[in-house]
Amino acid sequence: MFRVPFALAAVVAVAAPLKTPYPPPTAGTGKEPTAGLGKGAGLTFRPHYAVATYDGISGSYVLYLTQKPVACKHAYLASVPYLTVSIVTAGSKLVVGRPSLQRGTKNFVQVGFYVAQTHYYSIQPGVRLVLTRVTAKPNALWHGRLTVPKTRITNTASFSFKGTFAARWCGRI
Repeated sequence: MFRVPFALAAVVAVAAPLKTPYPPPTAGTGKEPTAGLGKGAGLTFRPHYAVATYDGISGSYVLYLTQKPVACKHAYLASVPYLTVSIVTAGSKLVVGRPSLQRGTKNFVQVGFYVAQTHYYSIQPGVRLVLTRVTAKPNALWHGRLTVPKTRITNTASFSFKGTFAARWCGRI
């Protein structure tokens, strides 16, 4: 069962693959570690590991911030709780060194808070992602910062996150 806020339902499902430049060009000099704290649905999110992938079906980049190590090809099987960060660029290059674009349904960043293997909450408005280093070299690290302001989804569930990451680049999965 998926729980998605009504206002975000149209954004969550990207109907057709977008033409995102792949692989990304190398840019930036960031050196942030994987660390941070998030809360939501009665759970605490403290990632210690991160991987960066490219989803060829949706044409978007996806970061997985997890508490335990996870294999690139099975990142979607991470132990809960974990976060996903979907970066949709609609044909534009990734933005490095400043906040990623948040322009409607074509350029946006969306965070999925996984509270069970098949149950997540998505947040898009207000998400701030700054990639400080990206590279297409296999197993190189992508660095950046992520902030999700406190967002109330139901009367009893609110979500937030603030942290940094050093995500191992897995490439296309």
